[in-house]
Amino acid sequence: MSAGPDIAVVILTFRQKEQTLRCLEHLLQQQDGQTEFTVLLWDNGSADETATAVAAQFPEVMLHVSQTNLGVAGGRNAAAAEAISAWNPDCLLFLDNDMVVQPGFVAALAKPLRPESGGRVGQTQAKLMLADEPERLNDGGGCRIQFWLGRTRPVGFGEVDQGQYDTPKPCVSCGGAMMVRTHLFQKLGGFDERFNPFGPEDLDFSLRLQEIGWESWYVPAAVAVHDVNHTFGGGDYSEEYATHRSRHWLRLMRRHAGIIDWLGFVLVGAPIIFGRVLARELGKGNFGAIRGLIRGAFGPRDR
Repeated sequence: MSAGPDIAVVILTFRQKEQTLRCLEHLLQQQDGQTEFTVLLWDNGSADETATAVAAQFPEVMLHVSQTNLGVAGGRNAAAAEAISAWNPDCLLFLDNDMVVQPGFVAALAKPLRPESGGRVGQTQAKLMLADEPERLNDGGGCRIQFWLGRTRPVGFGEVDQGQYDTPKPCVSCGGAMMVRTHLFQKLGGFDERFNPFGPEDLDFSLRLQEIGWESWYVPAAVAVHDVNHTFGGGDYSEEYATHRSRHWLRLMRRHAGIIDWLGFVLVGAPIIFGRVLARELGKGNFGAIRGLIRGAFGPRDR
């Protein structure tokens, strides 16, 4: 019998067979009789050998192969809906497939969400280390959002871990290694798919959760190593990437930024961002990035 809430782990993958197999291998070692959970892997249209390899090596994992890529928010929502339909768990753990979880990870994230813990904690987030420099932090306490500068950055990013972020505290949670109460996920309608194909749907979700009176907490006892070397776009600041980045940032601001944030962004942040992109991309002859930045800023303005 589980000592904590019933948990369904939701993992999204897209053309990353080896990372996914590694993630599942370490995750399933957490099944220790005290911490029980089920796992659903959503293949977001990979069209490679990922699904075949997972089915062969981890038959206990529920596998869904989507014929198309639904984006991050869309894929997570679809996977969560399937997990809820199959198991009706108390909590959902969203885990990126490039995470290698450490012993006690699932139990630590679940502890503040147990009924006996009381309080208003609705979401928990892990401590993350960098895979290529495992002594350094990838995330030591959620995300710092600087609306006026148009910038987000994980707490403690790149710092050598000396225990300086080992105290649990409220945070704005990132979505790559976080657990949430299922009823809150449903109440909020999941991740907003207008942020497809990529972020910051996770930050928006955490802020919306807090706006309805619940708390998001950083749990440093839950540790995972994060391979962050294969992000969207592969370092190519394409027109598509620039459009999404610009449009999604302004959507996030319209929902959550205050008047002072907006004044700072208009007077300081936006000119700095545009100047940097202009100087960097024009030197490469990448006029598409400039067009994308402008199109994202002056395109649709739905909330």
